[in-house]
Amino acid sequence: MDRLILATETCRLPEPLGLTGFSEMAHGEAIDAVQRAGLWLGPRVVLEETEGFRQIIPYVVLKVGDKIVHYTRTPSGGESRLHGRVSVGLGGHIDLSDIIRQGEGIDLKATLDAAAMREVEEELGKLECLGRQWAGVLVDNGSPVSRVHLGLVALWELAVAPASAAEDAIGDVGLSTVDELLANSDRLEAWSLLLLEALQRR
Repeated sequence: MDRLILATETCRLPEPLGLTGFSEMAHGEAIDAVQRAGLWLGPRVVLEETEGFRQIIPYVVLKVGDKIVHYTRTPSGGESRLHGRVSVGLGGHIDLSDIIRQGEGIDLKATLDAAAMREVEEELGKLECLGRQWAGVLVDNGSPVSRVHLGLVALWELAVAPASAAEDAIGDVGLSTVDELLANSDRLEAWSLLLLEALQRR
C-alpha cells in the first residue's frame, strides 16, 4: 500500500514562500500561510515526482545557548543523496498517522507539533526543552527533489545537548556556533546551509 504523506499546493503559497532561502516569520504565521494554501494527503511515490505540490517537512533545530546541535547523516538513512552530509535539522515527512483533525479538516499546528516531537524522540530520544517556536519556512528550488519539499522550521531551546543519537541514521552528534558550522559549509546539507546563512545575517 502506498505511504500517504502531507503536502500543500505550490501555486497557492504566498510568493515569499516559493523563493529559495529561509523566510523568517513570527510564531505560527508560517503555519497559518501553509494552512490557507490548502493541505493534501497523497501517495509519496506520486508527490516525489509532482512539482505542483510541496511535501511539508518539520525541520527542528536544537539550540543550547548560542550553539546549535548538529549531526552527520549516515548510510542507514533513507535519503542516499544526504549520506555524509552535516545537518542541523531533525524531522521528516508527516504521515497519515501523525494527522490531528479539527472538525472535518486538519489542525496543521497540532499535527506539526506531534510530528516534530515524534521525529526528534526517534532520532535523539527524549530531551528537556526550555522553549519551542515555529520560526519560518525553508525552500530550495535548486533541484527537482528539493522543489517538491517545504521545510517548516522550529527552534527548540535545550537545557543541555543530547548525549547521543537514538537511531543509526544519526551520527557524530555535536554542538557548534553558526560561524563554526559555516566554516565547513561544503559538508552541510542544502537546507542547513540556507538556514545558517540566514541566521548569520541576523
